[in-house]
Amino acid sequence: MVKYLLDDWLKALLAELPDGKISQAVSDDNALWINIEDNVSQLGSLTHSQIDIAEIRRQALTLLETESKDFRVMVHLLRTLQHGGNAEELLLAAKLLVQYVQYYWQQAWPKNQAHKIRFAQQVIKRFETAAVNFSRGANETQRSAMPGELAFLAKLWRDNGYPTLAESADALFTLYQRDMRELSVSPTDSVVPELAAERPLISSVAVAVQQNAPTISVENHDEKSWRETLLKVAGILCERQPDNPLGYRLRRHAIWQNISAAPQTENDGRTPMAAFSSDIMADYLARESSSDSALWQQVEQSLILAPYWFDGHALSARIAKGYGYHDVAEAIKDEVNHFLQRIPALNTLLFSDRTPFLSTSTKRWLAPHKTTLSTETTDLTDETRLSRQHLHEQGLEATLRYLNELPEGEPRDRFYRQYIAAQMIEEAGMVQLAKQHYRTLLKTGSHMSLSDWEPALLARLEEKITSAQ
Repeated sequence: MVKYLLDDWLKALLAELPDGKISQAVSDDNALWINIEDNVSQLGSLTHSQIDIAEIRRQALTLLETESKDFRVMVHLLRTLQHGGNAEELLLAAKLLVQYVQYYWQQAWPKNQAHKIRFAQQVIKRFETAAVNFSRGANETQRSAMPGELAFLAKLWRDNGYPTLAESADALFTLYQRDMRELSVSPTDSVVPELAAERPLISSVAVAVQQNAPTISVENHDEKSWRETLLKVAGILCERQPDNPLGYRLRRHAIWQNISAAPQTENDGRTPMAAFSSDIMADYLARESSSDSALWQQVEQSLILAPYWFDGHALSARIAKGYGYHDVAEAIKDEVNHFLQRIPALNTLLFSDRTPFLSTSTKRWLAPHKTTLSTETTDLTDETRLSRQHLHEQGLEATLRYLNELPEGEPRDRFYRQYIAAQMIEEAGMVQLAKQHYRTLLKTGSHMSLSDWEPALLARLEEKITSAQ
């Protein structure tokens, strides 16, 4: 655990630097910074286990202590603490963030306010995602300390003239308080059975969740209070009757009830809305094949906070199918389609980074069953069809594992297989990662000769020539 390191971490973070260094960006050529960026970008990916987290943390602290108070370094350091969902590390992350905002927020790079807010929102989003894990794993001391840190964080941002971040920290405070309160009065055992080789019957789950109904205070004096009431009721329904579509329908009604028009757009369809965090999405997808109730709860909680994250609804429906809750999966799809029919413009909009509101995979999921699997002009190969089937039914990790386990074949076969893998990554919503794979394949293919591409063909030609002689 990390408790005994707190003083050392704070000492490094708060180490004095000349004003010029405090406000400057860490150099792009700095070897430590390059290594940190390369490794942190892999968190949540299939290569995550190869990362030396302790070393990345040490390097980040070294930069903060000796080179710069660049907020990007801080964001990466916090991410290594937030990623695992460990209660002690999450509390440490909150403490470090509070100290940073108190002493360096105004001075530190980036100077661009919009960039600084965007980085801070990434940190907040990861705290939101980890709320359930914190509530489940924290001891009483940690549960008492976290709300105080979050409340102080909100105050600091408000005092520094960042009301949007202050409101986000307030919402974070409310979220952690609510989760801790609900878990303190709820059974510790999950009401959703773990995914296993054989699924338990829904009837057995229903027996397991028979409990006295809680008392709910209905507040409807304004739209926000009514929304919170609906979400509370939906949360109880989903927890106690995970096989019942009603809770999931009600939650989506609460999320979208007050949205009557699409966000403002530029001429190219781009909106000011930020895309859902790609690293959180990568983490969810990596855990999908062995998902448990905690993952499903995190996905559903993220949907409340990101109303236009349609890929998340597709992911939630896949998890529901994994438990055998087909009615729930269909209800989720039905609610998304209903919302899109109500505001058709959402089908073609883009997030601020130009990624679409609806990925190709999600559009395919939402399409009627009679729709073909693809609109590509060429026929799909059997491997592509099977890969897509794996993606829809078992998630991205299982799909990539399936491709890796296929017979090795010719270099041509391996190249096509890597191309299929990149397609599946893109259809899972990880557009930027897919682009990196496409670039690598293009670079590799540009330097391949026929002998590299299909050596067996040349060998057969040589045999023909020899036999003819």
